[in-house]
Amino acid sequence: MSFTNWKVLKKIDAHIHILPDAVHEANPDANDVWVYADIHRYQEIMTANNIEKAIVMPFNDPHLMSMEFTVNAVHKNLYELKKRYPRQLYAYADVDIRNSPSETVDAICHAIDDYSLDGIKIHPNNSAMAIDSDYNKAIFAFAQERQIPVAIHSYPNTDDDVSATNRIVKIVESYPDLKLIVSHMGAFQWKPLLSIGCYVDMSAILPDYVRVYGIAKTNEILRSFGVEKLLFATDYPDNRVLQPNEIYASYYDALNQMDFTEEEAKRIAYTNANDILR
Repeated sequence: MSFTNWKVLKKIDAHIHILPDAVHEANPDANDVWVYADIHRYQEIMTANNIEKAIVMPFNDPHLMSMEFTVNAVHKNLYELKKRYPRQLYAYADVDIRNSPSETVDAICHAIDDYSLDGIKIHPNNSAMAIDSDYNKAIFAFAQERQIPVAIHSYPNTDDDVSATNRIVKIVESYPDLKLIVSHMGAFQWKPLLSIGCYVDMSAILPDYVRVYGIAKTNEILRSFGVEKLLFATDYPDNRVLQPNEIYASYYDALNQMDFTEEEAKRIAYTNANDILR
């Protein structure tokens, strides 16, 4: 049983989604989970759940986070969110594969240097670009040189999926100094990640692990990575099995049944992600 109450624990949610107000205003009849990806609603959630900071992740699809449908417009929107909520909201740079690799690196450089974004998000399944493709290698080379964290979506369905963990292992072999975060813990392909140096965020996958494996086995999986690699993250408001208003309560229910000490819980909930943001 956990030695702390995860709801009252100070937290950084290392993986959430917020759509700009302009996107919400352009889709007034929307009726899906993305209605909940609203900063005004999320401010209330942060207060109610003692979430001190949250990291907004883009989608590698500029149509979802801008009305101009360009990666630079996405970066500007993320910058505006950060500026409105300083020291609360952080954001990772986007990728648009309609641009050349060099153009993408230039856009990321602009996002980091001029818009003060905090990392890079790569979503192979949305871009239909394999994580170990030459296109993405240009991004990894830049990120390794500048020591910019890179979060990779990895929720693969097959061994040859574009976000499969065996592809991530190859990337780490080629870029050993890359500051890497594997989002969703590689889903049910988590074992290859145990041998590489990376962080893993538990966004979206934690409820699935509990549903498939049960609490005890899920606890064992998290422990196998090491407390120093784990990041509290939810993927709010998107989840494969939960409604948006169920996500945080479900995470607390699961984590409160695990055996993390208070110091370990603080590291997972806050310290690791805060170290990355620095």
